[in-house]
Amino acid sequence: MMPDDPFSNRTEDFLNKALKAGVGSLPVVGSALAEFFNFVVVDPAQERRDDFLRETMERLVALQDNHDQLSAEALRSNEAFQATMLQAARLATSTASAEKRELLQNAVLNSAIGTIDENVRQIFLEMIESMTPMHVVLLKFLSNPKESPEAVASAKSIMMGSMEHVITAALPKVTEDKELFRRLVGDLYRFGLTTRDSFGGMQSGGDSLLNPATTQIGRGLLNFIERPD
Repeated sequence: MMPDDPFSNRTEDFLNKALKAGVGSLPVVGSALAEFFNFVVVDPAQERRDDFLRETMERLVALQDNHDQLSAEALRSNEAFQATMLQAARLATSTASAEKRELLQNAVLNSAIGTIDENVRQIFLEMIESMTPMHVVLLKFLSNPKESPEAVASAKSIMMGSMEHVITAALPKVTEDKELFRRLVGDLYRFGLTTRDSFGGMQSGGDSLLNPATTQIGRGLLNFIERPD
């Protein structure tokens, strides 16, 4: 017989039980502290996990008519999908970002629909764990700056300038904190997702300021986290 809650007794529950036991063993205040910890940390984390799993499965069911790979029989034999689901659920539990949880859902669905090398899949999930939605927004822009009307208008108005000016025109919130922006750029370059570690250098204006700056692995990651149809 199937349990009432198909998301109970997951791997995360064993971790939560261990944490509860550790807090509960503290002298004097252990019991009260454990109750407080469960209420403010453990229970909400489990709710995020369960919500993530339910929403992912709802999206999967909605796509089944368009993809034979999403049948129950196909998914049962798809180890990449199963591994991605488990890893993504763990990551979803530990993030407060709804945008990041959606990216993780996309990764789960794409791992089911397509094929991906296991090494690449693991690397992509490690990257996603370290990245913020702002990283992804910048990476998407750098994959095709010409898709942004603001970027195109900015590039055409500049005779000599930097690509950072064009990025600012398209993504002002990404560049308003210069220190944070430099960190984002550096992270993407360090991950091997982009071809440049800085966009502040002067160059001629026009189309030269709209050249893509993503690597093959960067484009692959974007495909992995793109919302599937």
